[in-house]
Amino acid sequence: MACPVCGLALSWPGAGGVCPNRWCRRADRSFSVVFSLGVHQGALRHALLRYKYNGELWWGREFARLVARYFEANSAWFEEFGVLGCVPAYTGPGARRRWDPVGHIAEQIGVLVGAAWQVETDLVVKRSETPAMQGLDWAGRQAVATGPLRASLTVPRPSLVAGQRVLVLDDVMTEGSTLREVARALRLAGASEVAGLVLVRHTWSERGEGTRRGGGS
Repeated sequence: MACPVCGLALSWPGAGGVCPNRWCRRADRSFSVVFSLGVHQGALRHALLRYKYNGELWWGREFARLVARYFEANSAWFEEFGVLGCVPAYTGPGARRRWDPVGHIAEQIGVLVGAAWQVETDLVVKRSETPAMQGLDWAGRQAVATGPLRASLTVPRPSLVAGQRVLVLDDVMTEGSTLREVARALRLAGASEVAGLVLVRHTWSERGEGTRRGGGS
């Protein structure tokens, strides 16, 4: 058995068929479902760390190839989505990182899939840096998400999303608080549906606690 929203396997003892991810159980999450290529462990986790923190940018092409193959293998799932965007990063003055890892992967996806997808790396823009969520408890993460993160997000061209089913790319998902804010911005701009597509999803312990090594939100 798996969660119909995030795909988390619910077979471990104590799950009881209920996903421990709070957003999967809430109607106000703004995103409909999250597709995940893998879990945040092993080779994929190490590759992401090398890509984001060791400057090995060539990994972006490899991740894009994984996504392109995923689209091809599961084409029926995505045939009604019209636009592919991504969770934005702030790269201006005072930014923690001066480049956008997810945006770079999205650009490579655009090269690979060509006319099959409308890829827009600036579908949602982050106008200022926001506090990191890593290491915060639920209340702390929500304070960041619904406060400074929400205030920083804008959809500069609503005409691109009005009436569209939008797929949003991210690298890592822990519970979906960041995806929720991006999806909320897109829904307010007129998107009819927003779904997530992540390279890796964190696993959960039998106590229902997400592992958060290496970031994610």
